[in-house]
Amino acid sequence: LTVTGSPGYPDAHENCHTVPGGYAISADIDATNSATPSETITIEITATGPSGSNLFVQAPFSTQNNADLQITPTTSRILDDSADDNNMNADAMVVTFNITVPEDEGFYYLFILAGDNAGSQPDFAYIEIGFSVGGVSAPKDDPFAKIFDHLGLYLGLPALILVSVSTVLVLLNENKFVKLHGIFAGSAWILTVINVIVAVIKIPTKAWLGGYELIYHLPHIIFGAIGLVTGFFSMLFGIAAERKPARMTGYITLVCWWMAFVTGFLLNSNLLLL
Repeated sequence: LTVTGSPGYPDAHENCHTVPGGYAISADIDATNSATPSETITIEITATGPSGSNLFVQAPFSTQNNADLQITPTTSRILDDSADDNNMNADAMVVTFNITVPEDEGFYYLFILAGDNAGSQPDFAYIEIGFSVGGVSAPKDDPFAKIFDHLGLYLGLPALILVSVSTVLVLLNENKFVKLHGIFAGSAWILTVINVIVAVIKIPTKAWLGGYELIYHLPHIIFGAIGLVTGFFSMLFGIAAERKPARMTGYITLVCWWMAFVTGFLLNSNLLLL
């Protein structure tokens, strides 16, 4: 049987790649396969690309469960017409992979892609092949996990809307809408506190200590944190009827949270979306 690869998770790639981008990839085995511990399975991968596509095939070491599998001849890119390509026609490849599954029982996904070797963010198509070692079933999608992954957006966007509406109301008629303004702004601040707590819980420790991951998101984190602090002081000033400092800190909060939202959206990250 032949399994044709298609993008199962487009959101993770569409911002920097075109998927499938004119490429096609297939395998000569089922999408899900039973295997015994340490068994070696031979897979023939067929890939094609558009004319002059600089085609390559690769089973990246760090993607899906590839690191748990022994993959030969290589986990590096195999280029069109190279020694490991069994099809000498241009823009078409046939590559034989030998996959040795682990000794431990479990379900393992092999990820192989075909794409454009000339691009730094290449167009590609990919295929995922599952191996059930010891009769373990394939993992099922957990809708709650997806919600948790996007909880920053689900909490942050309502908070942003609430603080924006509360600002508009107080600008229209401060005396009339001051209580509603306080309820909306206070609710936005509480949602943001919950958002931060959830973000801290779900971010792996290595992400905080890893350097690049944290630095890459610093603008987003800084804007969100400043808004959280100034929002707290704005509430205190509002309770004390100190309108001028309450208004100033409120504006800072509004601007910072909008900047945090924009930077978080542009980064397309679930790290911290305030």
